[in-house]
Amino acid sequence: MKVSQDLSILFHLRYDNMNPSGKATICVRITVTGFPRDGFSLGYKVDPTKFNKEAGIFMGKSAEAIEINNQLQHVRGELLRHYNLLKKQGSAVTPTMIKNAYLGVHQEKRTLLEVVDFHNGKFKEKVDKGKRENSTYKKWLTTKDKITAFLSGVLKMKDIPLERIEFSFAEDFFDYLTLTEGIQDNTAMKYLKNTKQLLKLAVQRKWLQCNPLQDYVCSYINPERDILTVAELSTLYHKQFSIPRLQEAKDAYVFMTLTGYAYKDAQLLTPDSITKYFDGEDWIVKNREKTWCRENVPLLPLAKEILRKYREHPHCVANNVLLPIKSNQRFNGYLKEISDLCGIQKNLTTHTARHTFATTVTLANGVPLETVSAMLGHKSIRTTQIYAKIVASKVSDDMRALKNRFNLSLPDSMLSVAVA
Repeated sequence: MKVSQDLSILFHLRYDNMNPSGKATICVRITVTGFPRDGFSLGYKVDPTKFNKEAGIFMGKSAEAIEINNQLQHVRGELLRHYNLLKKQGSAVTPTMIKNAYLGVHQEKRTLLEVVDFHNGKFKEKVDKGKRENSTYKKWLTTKDKITAFLSGVLKMKDIPLERIEFSFAEDFFDYLTLTEGIQDNTAMKYLKNTKQLLKLAVQRKWLQCNPLQDYVCSYINPERDILTVAELSTLYHKQFSIPRLQEAKDAYVFMTLTGYAYKDAQLLTPDSITKYFDGEDWIVKNREKTWCRENVPLLPLAKEILRKYREHPHCVANNVLLPIKSNQRFNGYLKEISDLCGIQKNLTTHTARHTFATTVTLANGVPLETVSAMLGHKSIRTTQIYAKIVASKVSDDMRALKNRFNLSLPDSMLSVAVA
């Protein structure tokens, strides 16, 4: 029986567990438009021939009939009452929510954006206490913006109950990000990874029984990584600029190639970051800003030379830092000028400096992968293995060129022996 525009309450018989006397169980089925139906047994077993399925009543004037019909009327009224109460709360009402409310099963129901706000609120507290970075917090705020835009633009919803999220949510969200917003695949996968993490949090908080996106694989395409060769790094090091801002940016960049520090880490280095370590050498000992993993790096002579150069620089003295590094936007702009003036046909960024340290400076010179991983502050050595592949490719190219030169330099008599 339809009791409102969206709600339908139907009393019916279940015949699968009929008792020996042929009686069936009275059940109630709750239907709300747009949601899977739900229901439960009322516990009464009756003669099927005396039950009016259209009217949903037990026929007759016996005491049993009066009791059952009074109970059916009471159940219908209570289900409608709980439905109206849940509607007033402003969230979508499902048949399961109505059933649980009637049966006294009080489960705290959450929506996806409520979980996002809970997570971001906790994250902001950590930022305020200096335990997490504000830049990472901003990425979580952007994740919320992307989810909100997807819900509104594709699902036509302001929010979505956690129990309504299915595996297809991830596929549709990815398509929206890449096709509608034009976001690159790897960036879109980061938003999907964050969404999976939010649903995992909901499961841990017992707001959701299981993570519907648990089996969704966030696959990434490893981008081509620019690295400087020894010749390019040498050109950069020896190049002198009469313009102070370019000279300072060039020196800071070279320092990054010699230490592996990212932009933010290099910018925040202070004199206290340098210490005489167990071997009596100068090391930079600090936690990486991005992952908070230890990133201890022995200072090479050229790196120490650059630091000495800026020991009395006004910017360094005023801000108690080791290098005169300006804002990231300006710094990258200066690097573009520098690459043009040096004739380096590569996009110089703080990332290429870090990649160059991992490959040209360390791995290509025999430094073990585990050591490089520790100096880069990687949580997993698998991240560092990406650079090992680059080095292997470089070794292959270099050996191929060497083989060609070597063969050409051999006398004909030796060539025939070599071929044999």
